[in-house]
Amino acid sequence: MTSAKGGRPATGSIKWRRNAKTGVIHWHAQISLVDGSRPWKPLDPRILETDRPGALAFAKRLSDAMRARGRVADTVKETVEDYAKRWCTWREGRKLGCVKDDRAILRRHVLDVIGPLDVCAVTRDDLKRLVSALDAKVRRGETIEDGQRRPFGWKTACNAWMVVRALFRDARGAKDVSICVREDNPADGVAGPDIGAKKAKGYLWPSEFQALVSCARVPLRWRRLFALAVYTYARAGELAALRWDDVDLEHGAMHIHRSEDKRRGGGVKATKSDTARRPAIETALRPLLAAMHSEAGGKGPVVRLPGDNASRKLRMYLRRAGVTRADLFVTDATRKAITFHDLRATGITWCAVRGDEPLKIMQRAGHENFETTKITFAKPRTWRRVSALSSPPCRPSFWPPEVSQRYRKIAKPKRLNKRYYSVNVWPLRGLNPDTLSGCGF
Repeated sequence: MTSAKGGRPATGSIKWRRNAKTGVIHWHAQISLVDGSRPWKPLDPRILETDRPGALAFAKRLSDAMRARGRVADTVKETVEDYAKRWCTWREGRKLGCVKDDRAILRRHVLDVIGPLDVCAVTRDDLKRLVSALDAKVRRGETIEDGQRRPFGWKTACNAWMVVRALFRDARGAKDVSICVREDNPADGVAGPDIGAKKAKGYLWPSEFQALVSCARVPLRWRRLFALAVYTYARAGELAALRWDDVDLEHGAMHIHRSEDKRRGGGVKATKSDTARRPAIETALRPLLAAMHSEAGGKGPVVRLPGDNASRKLRMYLRRAGVTRADLFVTDATRKAITFHDLRATGITWCAVRGDEPLKIMQRAGHENFETTKITFAKPRTWRRVSALSSPPCRPSFWPPEVSQRYRKIAKPKRLNKRYYSVNVWPLRGLNPDTLSGCGF
């Protein structure tokens, strides 16, 4: 293919030079525009000086995009890339926690296609080209980021498209007039990336849950954490922010109204749905909460969550407890290994098997609509209709009879950790273990 004048294709000439605006030295491309001008355009400053092929490839994409749009010199008021930076900063001011992820998605999967275009001149055809590029990455199953090959699936493509739709939605209808720069939304009516097969989630059977929380080889603090995750239906962040002031043992209810805010360096925020809820404490959970309440003196957090390895620890302790069902550990094209969040889904599924009313299940889970609750359900056709929670089929023994006989007196901790003891030292603290050994917890 040749240029309009019969010469070589317009790929853009590159040069390592200083950026006139930022003062940073990085690759630039001299691009021939349709009006005959050849301005120098800065390329991605992350491209290394030794990566000349990468700079040439980026210059080629930039040249094609600018010529396809019929660009001329000094007519662009604001590129999509510049507007995206301003848009993300504006969203940070609104205290949105997804801005960091949105920036990464835009940089990796969006701006290389439509970044150089004028944000006010982007058309539906431009966004269709973006969708086609995302679908192509999905078919390849990978993408190249910073010179490394990374897996790329249809969910990532859909997430990127959601960010693009949000960007142009605000470009048209944001309340802030400085963000609202368009009279229309070019993303309206444009079909998004293709949706692939949804992976089946992992759920625990009652017998598997019983084996997990009754296994002496699993530390006590983890067994308690797993039981709370199943029987409270709370998300991990909500469990981390739950304090004893929110637990009303007298009336059998708890108040879930906040969540841990990891993205802003700690602290708390509202729940995911921005709605507080007061689920009833399940009968099987009350003895455990009463024991933990007595140990903590009714002050402080109910439970302390570990770092980001809760899912890995869950799978490790399942194996230690003798639970080796393949569906819980395999991740492939149709299955996903069980995660800590799936313990919440296990409890919600047990509610459905028990025959609870859909509205009550939805309110307990903290969902805004029942369609979200239905996604959380397992397929309970093969489950026996048992009262999975009010009269639990699993009776995990946190105070087994042999331990009760051995520690009739108050056990003294072997470590300085006053909240969590080792597996061999049970936190009785004046409680009569015989009264707790046969009630499920």
